Amino acid sequence: MKPTLSIAGAVLVLMLLFTGTIHSGEGNQYTCPMHPHYIADEMGSCPICGMDLVALETGPAMDAAGEEPSGRTMVTIPPETIQNMGVRYGRAEMTRFGSRIRAYGVVAENERLRSEVSSRVSGWVETLGVTAVGDQVKRGDLLYRLFSPDLVAAQRDYLSALERQSDQRIRSAAVRLEALGVSASFIKHLRKQRKLVEQVPFYAVTDGTLSDLRVREGAYVRPGETLAVIQDYGTVWINAAVAEKDLAEVTMETRVQVILPNLPGRVIDSRIDYIHPTVDPASRTGTVRLALENKDGQLRPGAYADVLFEVDMDRRLSVPDNALLIGEDGPYLVVALGEGRFQPRSVRTGLSSGGFTEVVEGIDGSDRIVVSGQFLIDSESTLRESFQKLQRLKLELEALPLSKNQMAMVDHMIDAALYLHEALVDGYDVSPDQLQPAREIRDMLWSSFGDTRLGPILTGAAEAIETAQQARTESALQAALHLLVTELEPWVVSGRRDHYQQKGVQLYRDSTDDRLWLQMAGEAFNPYSKAAGVLVQ
Repeated sequence: MKPTLSIAGAVLVLMLLFTGTIHSGEGNQYTCPMHPHYIADEMGSCPICGMDLVALETGPAMDAAGEEPSGRTMVTIPPETIQNMGVRYGRAEMTRFGSRIRAYGVVAENERLRSEVSSRVSGWVETLGVTAVGDQVKRGDLLYRLFSPDLVAAQRDYLSALERQSDQRIRSAAVRLEALGVSASFIKHLRKQRKLVEQVPFYAVTDGTLSDLRVREGAYVRPGETLAVIQDYGTVWINAAVAEKDLAEVTMETRVQVILPNLPGRVIDSRIDYIHPTVDPASRTGTVRLALENKDGQLRPGAYADVLFEVDMDRRLSVPDNALLIGEDGPYLVVALGEGRFQPRSVRTGLSSGGFTEVVEGIDGSDRIVVSGQFLIDSESTLRESFQKLQRLKLELEALPLSKNQMAMVDHMIDAALYLHEALVDGYDVSPDQLQPAREIRDMLWSSFGDTRLGPILTGAAEAIETAQQARTESALQAALHLLVTELEPWVVSGRRDHYQQKGVQLYRDSTDDRLWLQMAGEAFNPYSKAAGVLVQ
């Protein structure tokens, strides 16, 4: 959040302001490094801690024409202080990133690495080489030994063919053994030993983990029956549920990042393996399958996953997220102007992704920005800006420096009051469109005078003009005129009295109910009643 004055600090500043400790006169001002809320016009010691005061350097509140400088208050910081604050600099750079689509995912087994062990012949399992789910299996490990009359008969045929040295019968008998699931290594052993084996061994054909075991020693098995499942978890899938409206933006080339709750701080880059062509009618989501390496075995099937798809990839002018500050008026950056000068500058941001935020407006690649230590600089700027606003609030209306154009803008509101008076006196309808330019004056002048005594006048006048635009009866329009002139009275009487006297603008008050109106010099025309009008100015 944007640093602001604490309540205690604000109260102390107000006390100092109205008791004369803070001065708004011309010349240098001095402050205490340890108590920046104390400001004096003369060099001396801090009454709180006794430290020597230092010169207070701030940017001007307004220029000669009455315009505020661009951005917020500029501050100047000595080089040694900058070094102690650990200030680091950077620049906005073109970075390739896009927007993100977030999806919920579940880790699942890679079905391509799933191997089922089944029997091709009936018999009895005499020995089990694996006894429990979770056992690690390597290619060539013994899984089980099977006693089967069919295997015994097939061995005898093969041994008989070997004795008769009939090549054709040997090949035929070997093919029969292979068809019954006997491994080539066992056939080779049988040919070498020429001895019948009653319990035929069966071996693993792949590496992995025993994920399912459906048989025990002594069990009778039938052809086609699944005895066990071996799963390789070296690669796993994540099935991500993507909202139907986002599916069109996801392609096989989309960059993907995966975050798992059981692995805090770890972000895994992944790739899309398959995009399912259907949508779940219940959840209105489509499934996007990812493939992830899992050599360390920490990605466990069934675990939840947070999946981020990065779409709309493009090169964008961006800054690191940690350089960006967020205040009540929106995002801003602290720009280094050189020679120890810094200024917070409002920016308009775009997309954010991967630790970068796009800057659409406010700075360019040539601006040097602060990426570390900007909070302290901004706090100093905010504090000095608060002092400036307090000083501006002390200015009387007649002391406010308005340029010729700004004065003409305020006169639009005076013209609105004259227009309403004329419409009531002459009996014609008020056009809301004709009042709209005067209503917009408040927004046009707010940046320059919103924190002065003119600010409430502009706001009240704008609200009164809006009331006049919505008026449908004569009484409602009369109420709007009185409200508008009441808001403008301090400006006409105190703010620019001579200006409006020269222009012939006169302020009147109804002699019966004290309602106000403005009109040009001449005979008084009361828009409220037939009573006489009393000239106020």
